[in-house]
Amino acid sequence: MKKIITLVTFVVIITLGLNPLYAHGDGHKHSSVKINEIKAKKIAVGQVKKYTLNGKIDKSWNNVKVANVKQQTYQSMPEWVFTFKNPKEPNPKQQSLYIFINQYGAMTGANFTGE
Repeated sequence: MKKIITLVTFVVIITLGLNPLYAHGDGHKHSSVKINEIKAKKIAVGQVKKYTLNGKIDKSWNNVKVANVKQQTYQSMPEWVFTFKNPKEPNPKQQSLYIFINQYGAMTGANFTGE
């Protein structure tokens, strides 16, 4: 009986002692702090640079500045829409890139249509 109590105690101590080692973030955060337009713009510009580095869009987009910004509501949530215009883009239908950033700083979309 003494061995069983000792074993159970040992298992509980080990389990509780190791538990903090498993309590780590996965690098994905959800912020509940609302951001302003300046911060949202930095995120949008960073996303364009990321797309150029990953080869998703042409490198000519790398130094394109924000042409327009507006705030809209999508599915009852406010978001910023940043428009980038690149006349060097060979495809005329892809000369305007739209980056959508929600009020908490998460990118919610990107496309060439603005919808």
